[in-house]
Amino acid sequence: MMLQAIDTSSVAARDRLPFWTELADRFIAPLTIEVPDDSAFEARMYRATLRDCEIISPCSSPARIYNGAGNDVGMLNLQLQHVGRSINDTGGRTSVLNEGDFLLFDPAQPLELTFTEPTQTIVLRLPVAYIEARMPRLRQMVGIPIRGDSGAGALFSRFLRAAWAQIETGENDWGDAMSDVIWPLLDLAYSPIRPAEPESGRRDQRRRAVLDLIEAHLCDARLDTRQIADRVGVSARSVQLLFAEMATTPSAYIQQRRLDRAASRLDKESGDATITGIAFDVGFNDLSSFCRAFRRRFGMSPSDYRAARGQIGRA
Repeated sequence: MMLQAIDTSSVAARDRLPFWTELADRFIAPLTIEVPDDSAFEARMYRATLRDCEIISPCSSPARIYNGAGNDVGMLNLQLQHVGRSINDTGGRTSVLNEGDFLLFDPAQPLELTFTEPTQTIVLRLPVAYIEARMPRLRQMVGIPIRGDSGAGALFSRFLRAAWAQIETGENDWGDAMSDVIWPLLDLAYSPIRPAEPESGRRDQRRRAVLDLIEAHLCDARLDTRQIADRVGVSARSVQLLFAEMATTPSAYIQQRRLDRAASRLDKESGDATITGIAFDVGFNDLSSFCRAFRRRFGMSPSDYRAARGQIGRA
């Protein structure tokens, strides 16, 4: 698991806030950032990519951060207060996060975050499609703070903070297995306050089976709706309806996961792995269509993406 580090210390004081705002827009969500004193502003960000989520840790001097509604980036963000204290207003709720506490915020909803002392948070970027498959009621928990000093919330908080401490020091060798631990602990943390689910267990099990099958066979270029339906034992129409509930289609979801996997490899692997090889390895059978799709999703070509990530890793 490669840790990328970005620091404003190498940027001229007058340029630090615009630089930091651009990073937040790229890696977290479109945000407006205000600080008491531009010349004294300092910040740094660490980032690592897991199998089915990203983990980011921004550190900043005092600031006010906010956004408007409508920034739907296909992600929910879980913010854990790692160092310091913050006041959060999101999902129509205002709460204070002390060290270890955490909450969910949705970039598509208004957010305001204020802290008057240097702070560090740990942010998990969770794909909405995965949330709908694994914890379909989690989106109703946006803005509800979970204490990190007691109960099930403490288990999740202590795990994430300890795991992040290992990532920072380079001692974490779990790799993608870390994702396997995060989801059940997150489910446990929210279980005391999560509304009871309707009688939809069978449909949820089918959705999980479909998504697990896609992950297992993602690199098979022949994977399509019919093949998924045959292997799971349902009709093609049933598969289409499952993805319609997630506001997408089977082919669009498969392409998104392939692009995410390709981006992860471009992040982690050296130039010895060619872009053509990565494209075919993740299930594309045409380089030009891969490059067009990659540019649509990430706003740059695969080669520019690799170069940008290399620069970030050296920052």
